[in-house]
Amino acid sequence: MKKTILALVASSVLALASETTINATMSLMTQGMNQIQAGFLYSNKKDIADGIEVLEKANAIFANVDVALFIKHNNKIQVTHNINSNLDKNIKGLKKAIAAENYTDATREYGELTSNCIACHKIVRGW
Repeated sequence: MKKTILALVASSVLALASETTINATMSLMTQGMNQIQAGFLYSNKKDIADGIEVLEKANAIFANVDVALFIKHNNKIQVTHNINSNLDKNIKGLKKAIAAENYTDATREYGELTSNCIACHKIVRGW
């Protein structure tokens, strides 16, 4: 009985820690996306670069989150991993376009980033 209660408490703590991690990570992603968007709107390359850095760090954290704790279907878990990989690819494309001062391609990559965010939200939030 004690082992069962201990296991329940441990799993609850882990679930809470993971939920905190995912909430903090999504908050960082939002911050990065907002900063990138503001950089585009105000023609501020530094804001774009700083936003990309925030987004890279948040995506790296998200890659290590156990999404199985809040997504119940295995096929959906794999989709979130694919989206994480797509985000990484889009972030690299965005960085490359900004470095080349090709803002048309950069905004296209930003749109792809947004699209991947929405695809994940559809899965996780049931949108």
